Amino acid sequence: MAGLGRGLDSLIAQDTEGSGGVSQREISIAQIRPNPMQPRKVFESAHLEDLRNSIENHGILQPICVRKVEGGYEIISGERRWRAARLAGLRTMPVVIREDVSNNEMMELALVENLQRQDLDPIEKAQGFAEMVESLGLTQEQVAAKVGLKRSTVTNHLRLLELDEEVQEALVSGLITMGHARALLAVAGDSKEKKKALATIVRDELSVRQTERLVKGASASPATSSDSPVTASSGESVERPEAWVQDLERRMREHLGVRVDLAVRKGYKGQISLHFSGRDELEALVEGLAPKKTI
Repeated sequence: MAGLGRGLDSLIAQDTEGSGGVSQREISIAQIRPNPMQPRKVFESAHLEDLRNSIENHGILQPICVRKVEGGYEIISGERRWRAARLAGLRTMPVVIREDVSNNEMMELALVENLQRQDLDPIEKAQGFAEMVESLGLTQEQVAAKVGLKRSTVTNHLRLLELDEEVQEALVSGLITMGHARALLAVAGDSKEKKKALATIVRDELSVRQTERLVKGASASPATSSDSPVTASSGESVERPEAWVQDLERRMREHLGVRVDLAVRKGYKGQISLHFSGRDELEALVEGLAPKKTI
């Protein structure tokens, strides 16, 4: 599997080079079945309709990639094109047939293909990463390297799977963002407390910053959290968080993968607080701030 890091383009390119174990032909759509290790669970109908219209007008411009299995073929990459071709009423479609793709490679290629499109929801990504860790025996760092992401990104997605199903559904449906979901991971107590916090976030339309304050036990209602001044531990008056401060917090949070609190006093003096919960987050934080030098 060492060559998979080059992506799907190199997989398809092997067909034009005429390398061993690869052939291209037109086969019956009825002989093709989906990849059982496909991380994508939902295919949006609107996108499939657009692709169907394109296929009806221009045909299939790029063959899908399959492997031979008992009773037919399994899709390695290109399931959306296959689904759209069926909607368009095609009976056959062009495929590149690979004879040398294992189950592990199928899983990895399917996940990489979806991540390259960047339209999987956070929970689908997390489930895909977890599958790579559990089924392929990879470390989080190895998963990150294979899909071209930072380790902290993989770690943060995997932690989402610790959330209750109700919170995960709120994230998938867009009621909350990943920032909200990550803040809810720190809620103390049982699932009832997390559900209560989730209801408050949705009802009051709390920002991620307000949610973090809610989790820490401070008042998080829009009327108080946005208007109350922040005070430093020394007792000095601190300027109320402005938009640029919140933007810096967001940028640092996304880059480092942990919660960040930025307190700015007059004269641009202050402090940055970095929060982590667990060894994985600590290691990801150190990796982002002080990566080991390579010779």
